[in-house]
Amino acid sequence: AFALAEAGTARLRLANRSREKAEALARRVAEAYPACRAEAAAPDATGADIVVNATSLGMRAEDPLPLAIESVAPATLVAEVIMKPEKTALLLAAEARGCPIHLGRHMLDQQVRLLLEFLDLSGPGQAGDR
Repeated sequence: AFALAEAGTARLRLANRSREKAEALARRVAEAYPACRAEAAAPDATGADIVVNATSLGMRAEDPLPLAIESVAPATLVAEVIMKPEKTALLLAAEARGCPIHLGRHMLDQQVRLLLEFLDLSGPGQAGDR
């Protein structure tokens, strides 16, 4: 949520199994990024450009989907933070609707890149060379 707000997202609808946690996160995002309209919402993707599952739902085969897949339009990008299974039930359902998908593995790839940049280990003049 914070990364999306920092990137200039105008509006975030945050859903959680606990409404209180969604409301608390929405308040923190709104305080940090006043230009982003962050709000707690029901797990409904109607009108969303991007859907990101940042919950643990999908790690087990018996997990329910984090939202009603019928609310996701075929043009909506559906992203996952879960890396195993590579394609969760949410991603498979989104793919079946024609949605573009983003695997959880890509999040880890970028975290590693950012960590290397932070530690200055990503190129010539690495910290270990000093």
